[in-house]
Amino acid sequence: MRTLLWTCTLTFVFVPLAFAQDLAQLRAAIEANVPTRSVLNELGPKPPTQESVDASKAVFEAATKIYALPDLPAAELQWTLQREAAALIVLAYTESKYYSRLARVSDELEAKGLGNSNIAKEAEKHVLEIGGALATAAGNNAMGNNIGPLSERMVMYAEQYPGPESFQVIERFLQRIRLMKNAAHRDRRLAVAAPIFQKYYQKANHSARASALDPDISRSTLHGQPMLLMGVDINGKDLDRQSLNDKVVLLQFWGTWCVHCKEEMPDLIALYEKYHDAGFEIIGVNTAAKGDDVNKVKNFIATETFGGKKIPWTVLHEGLGMNKNKTTMTKIYGIDELPVMILIGRDGKVLNLHPLTSTLDNLIGEATSIYATLSEEDKKLFEEARKKEYEAEAERIKRELSQP
Repeated sequence: MRTLLWTCTLTFVFVPLAFAQDLAQLRAAIEANVPTRSVLNELGPKPPTQESVDASKAVFEAATKIYALPDLPAAELQWTLQREAAALIVLAYTESKYYSRLARVSDELEAKGLGNSNIAKEAEKHVLEIGGALATAAGNNAMGNNIGPLSERMVMYAEQYPGPESFQVIERFLQRIRLMKNAAHRDRRLAVAAPIFQKYYQKANHSARASALDPDISRSTLHGQPMLLMGVDINGKDLDRQSLNDKVVLLQFWGTWCVHCKEEMPDLIALYEKYHDAGFEIIGVNTAAKGDDVNKVKNFIATETFGGKKIPWTVLHEGLGMNKNKTTMTKIYGIDELPVMILIGRDGKVLNLHPLTSTLDNLIGEATSIYATLSEEDKKLFEEARKKEYEAEAERIKRELSQP
């Protein structure tokens, strides 16, 4: 009985003592390695140093061990969480698994009532900065497809921490999107993000920032919408919009200096010749960028040939339009990179924003076909008739196969 009592007493004293020693050692490891504010402030423009990464991993590992200790007081959890957040900011710039954890820790800081602390603000800022970089990486990816929630999170950050720094987070993100090389991926992201930010700017009474997003929204949301065609051609005449009624129109925004624009010309000339009689037109829109004045463009069209052929379609000059105090498509739709092509259907609505040259033959062929001129009701009847023909053909083949 005495032995049992002695054993219980030892256990009662030893376990809390061991717990305290483990906790003290882990806290010391965190304090010795936790990133300083100056280290965190350099992140983004500069990648973390290997020394910072190694120290932050030591903090992360110690924090993980602290969470595994039993009966940890709430104050201890909060202390550990805030220092883990600082380490994760560094690590999130190295591996995506740490970014996911940083986002969760930032949410935990908010949930535990620490949302207004300096480290919580810093953690959330880097969640948004890194998220913006991932969302604008090349190609379609998970973050790119999650552009709406990320934009909404930026707005919540700006509302919680109003001021220049919040605006910079949003503006840097928008600039990252605008600089994406793939125009289709860029505009898909802008179509979601720009309206969210414009609504926030309007609510926050920042009308200039809100208005600056108009061209992004006008261009990126064009698919399925009517497009206003306007401009002045290289001879100073206004575009005859009436002549484009009931026609499939391809807009090609280009410049004489644009190598890719010139590479597209032979294929576009071939498509023009193939489908022009079926109701297809091309309108070239010279953006007047990089010194493309009217005379330079006229000389280019008169002397340059593509496969021995000259440009046969109407060419507008945006600089000439601006000189006549006319609104230009380049300005309305924010066309700031070349080449850009937009395919418009017979009804005046955009069929395809940024079509690939390799896909244009099929797109134009379908848009100029008799099928494209049918009403929705007639299209439905057409599809039903075609389905019956397929079913009848399938039955015929079955019968033939079943015969000996």
